[in-house]
Amino acid sequence: MQKNTNYKLKDLSGSEIVSLIKMNDGQILKRLYISNFRKVKKYVLKNNGDDAAAKDVYQEAFVAMWRNIKNDKFSSEDSSSVNGYIYRIAKNKWLDHLRSARYKRTSPLDNGLEADAPEILETEEKNKKLKILLESMDKMGERCQNILKLFYYERRSFREIAEITGLDEASARNAKYRCQKQLKKITEEIPIHDNI
Repeated sequence: MQKNTNYKLKDLSGSEIVSLIKMNDGQILKRLYISNFRKVKKYVLKNNGDDAAAKDVYQEAFVAMWRNIKNDKFSSEDSSSVNGYIYRIAKNKWLDHLRSARYKRTSPLDNGLEADAPEILETEEKNKKLKILLESMDKMGERCQNILKLFYYERRSFREIAEITGLDEASARNAKYRCQKQLKKITEEIPIHDNI
């Protein structure tokens, strides 16, 4: 491939973009960075973020994309898949931030509202079960947490999970199964109080 300093992203194939990234081509990295930021920023702002958070998440995602491509964990046939890959990484990083303990906030129930006792008990039971599930997830490794979040929260296909995690599709399927079994075992080991 010739060194052409006037190329446009849309004129390059995905494999050409990947090759240029592997060569640390400054122009392609700059164009990718600029062309993808606005979409990520819009997503973060729509989901309780601000400009600073959008920049932080985007920079982390861009570095992760660069590192994965340099380490042959991603390949592409069309230019839009590189853009989609950056966006997916940024989205996952923002969702992880939103789910992190540091970000979570609780708000008290409005005591002025009256509700039926059975509904309150049912809600409390669901909250306890959810708390147990979240405690169990926190005891798992980061890889399992990520795979289960991608599968259950984001409804990703095994092909997408494989692409994001750097596994092949069969390994992603097996990893999800093993992580699911691990989560069930951890959940069963947590003592349940108040007769859930």
